[in-house]
Formats: sequence, structure tokens, C-alpha cells
Amino acid sequence: MKVPDTEDNAAICICPGCPTYNDCMREASQALYCSRGKTDCSPDQHGCICGECPIKSDYMLSGMYFCINGAEE
Repeated sequence: MKVPDTEDNAAICICPGCPTYNDCMREASQALYCSRGKTDCSPDQHGCICGECPIKSDYMLSGMYFCINGAEE
């Protein structure tokens, strides 16, 4: 199911707490990758917390590393 890009979803997004989230992503104020798509910041995989995100369960998403792989539709 497509995740709506809303202020409510952005408010509960846990992307900034992820070990893969890097300075480039932080400086660009990026998050909510499951809705907005992958970053252009070239992150290295240092672990993924998508499985802990309430948005993932609310929208029954199956993917991980949305910041690298892009939004799930």
C-alpha cells in the first residue's frame, strides 16, 4: 500500500534514528523514504530500523532500507 506523504506520517517517521541515516541526509532534512523514495545521499548500510517503524506496520509494507531501495507501492 502506498504511504501518503503527510505531516502525520512525517511526525512518526523514525528514519532520523536509523544507523544508516547519515550527515548528508540530516543536512537535507530527509525522511519518510517509504513514501518519498530513496535518498540521493549515497548512504552505506549500517543497519535498518524500518521493521520497528509504526508506518511500516500501519501500511503493511514488506520492504526494508527504503532510503536506499525507494518507496514501496
